[in-house]
Amino acid sequence: MILVLLNWAYILIITFTIGAGCLKRHMRFAYAGSIMGGIVITTVYAQFFSLFYKVGLIANIVLIVSCILIFIKYKSDFKTYLGTAVKQLISWDGLLYIGVILLFAFATSRGTIHSDTNMYHAQAIRWYEELGVVKGLANLQWQFGYNSSCFGFAALFSLGFLGSAPFHCTTGFVAVVLCIWALSYIKDFSQHKSHMTDMCCVAILLYALVNFAGFVSPASDYITMFFALYLVARWAQEIESGRNDVSAYALLSVLAVFIFTLKLSAGLLILLAVYPAVYLIKGKRYKEIGMYFSMGLLTVLPFLIRNVIISGWLLYPFPAIDLFNFDWELPKQYVLIDAAYIKSWAKCLYDANLANAPIREWLPVWWSSQERYEQMLIIANVLAYCLDFIILLHFIVKKKKVDINVVLLNVIVLSCTVAWFLLAPFIRYGLAFLLAAPMLAVGMWVGKKESSLYRLASGCVVILMFFMPLSYLDHYFTDDMVFIKQNLMQPYYLRQKDYDTSEMAEYDMNGVTIYYPKEGEAVGYKYFPASAYDYEIVNTELRGSSIRKGFRNTEYK
Repeated sequence: MILVLLNWAYILIITFTIGAGCLKRHMRFAYAGSIMGGIVITTVYAQFFSLFYKVGLIANIVLIVSCILIFIKYKSDFKTYLGTAVKQLISWDGLLYIGVILLFAFATSRGTIHSDTNMYHAQAIRWYEELGVVKGLANLQWQFGYNSSCFGFAALFSLGFLGSAPFHCTTGFVAVVLCIWALSYIKDFSQHKSHMTDMCCVAILLYALVNFAGFVSPASDYITMFFALYLVARWAQEIESGRNDVSAYALLSVLAVFIFTLKLSAGLLILLAVYPAVYLIKGKRYKEIGMYFSMGLLTVLPFLIRNVIISGWLLYPFPAIDLFNFDWELPKQYVLIDAAYIKSWAKCLYDANLANAPIREWLPVWWSSQERYEQMLIIANVLAYCLDFIILLHFIVKKKKVDINVVLLNVIVLSCTVAWFLLAPFIRYGLAFLLAAPMLAVGMWVGKKESSLYRLASGCVVILMFFMPLSYLDHYFTDDMVFIKQNLMQPYYLRQKDYDTSEMAEYDMNGVTIYYPKEGEAVGYKYFPASAYDYEIVNTELRGSSIRKGFRNTEYK
């Protein structure tokens, strides 16, 4: 736990310095904004760095030198904001924030390693650390083709080059930053004229509650959902500020591009860019258009390049975009199988042949497979969109001006929810949107003081929405209390719990040892290189005399 706090301190110094220095004109040294911006920049940096060399000591030295140069340039500004931060920490609010930090460090030092982390996340991070990137890695295990950019962030700050067990604290770090930001905003609830942002901040806290025991795991789902909720909250905050700062929306659109690189399933958030794009084009602000477009391109470029190198596909597993014919390309039939597997598994059909089954066939199976508390959360979302419709109808009847930006935000959250539902409706894949939709609806409703039929009808919907997800929250609150109680005596107050592993077997691939689990799918971090599936190893061969040359399928001619 102590080393988790030290690792967080290191990540904080790097990300805040990089974010504040590079985005000074935009962020005005806002703490959370600078840190989140720093996370984006360092993650993109780690991906670019991986194209040429392993992400380890040298990558960190370059970052440290950059931070020193930025600090020298903005020395007086950093001293001012350091003093302000210290004053906040020794206030009553600061005691709350310190409590959150310690509580989250407790969870990050022990907890439940996500099954996908055992299967491929930890190995994907290790590939960053050992070799950066190699051609055809997805042939060794298909899941390596998913290539979430968050693994670059995790590898950069795992500090495995120190010789001790690698840190995996990045999920907890993102969680603590966003929850402190959310709490700091909500405490001024009574001073806010509208409350969309307040309720989105509540959604961030609820997401942390749901995944509290998983902070120890650098899972792509967790970080993606946290970033998606932050984007929605910040967009709502800009709307409620009344500034109509198109530059702020444009910068948030770049953040949406970054979220796309975290997980493709959240990619529709990029549609938010329509709003600033229209204003910038109308204003003929072509220089700014070029600047923000370049920022978005730089954000997504290393992700796309790594996709092609790892799998031979621009977007994996989307076989419709087939632009290349490299010898290391994962064969199309395997891409189709993997995509079908994801769809069928998420729909609780567990048969790749049923991936494209009509909704009337898979919906009853999927619904009955959900826990009762999950069903209540989904019903709360249906009620949320009913409330949205009532609010919109009220505006039309009263001939009030409808804020197109508010409509856009709600429509895109709805679009993300629909896409999640139709493509891969695992709750954890779309939980950010399942929390954001009800919170946005309630946030638009709260604070309206008129007495009318509208107020009565909408109030009834809000009451139902309040009760529906209670069982969902109660379930995870109870789980978290049990988790804390059961882990109080665990020996992780100094060091963090290590990655899980299992008993491994060895496969000789032309003189190179590839590990795979004797039973199950848990691979972990310790054994390298490794694959969760021996049958995928058998169908793979080296492209040269070492793993540095990469892999290809044995069917390649």
